[in-house]
Amino acid sequence: MIRVLIADDHKVVRQGLRFLLSSEPGIEVAGEAADGAAALEAIRDLRPDVVLLDLFMPRLDGLAVLDAMREAELTAAVLVLTSSADDQHLVQAIKAGALSYLPKTAGVDQVVEAVRAAAVLGR
Repeated sequence: MIRVLIADDHKVVRQGLRFLLSSEPGIEVAGEAADGAAALEAIRDLRPDVVLLDLFMPRLDGLAVLDAMREAELTAAVLVLTSSADDQHLVQAIKAGALSYLPKTAGVDQVVEAVRAAAVLGR
């Protein structure tokens, strides 16, 4: 079972991803977080296999979460899910430890495939 944490400050995004991922065999949504600090706490507490992480959130942004994960040696595979088209942010996220990124315009199949691939790569 792939355990996923959804970290996004938009409730509709979290709820939509929860609904979609929960219907997929072999995937369990372990939790949600509405800001970066809550995401980091949830990663520590829930130990998900995969984190879908928004780059732009209150309290801690996605890059700060990635930095804190590296410092704390938290090993969840991170997929950045973002509305940013700015290559600089995406390159920074990859350098900070994200496995890959998806635009928020990605289709359901792309998100599911990326979660499954991240789970395999993160092991």
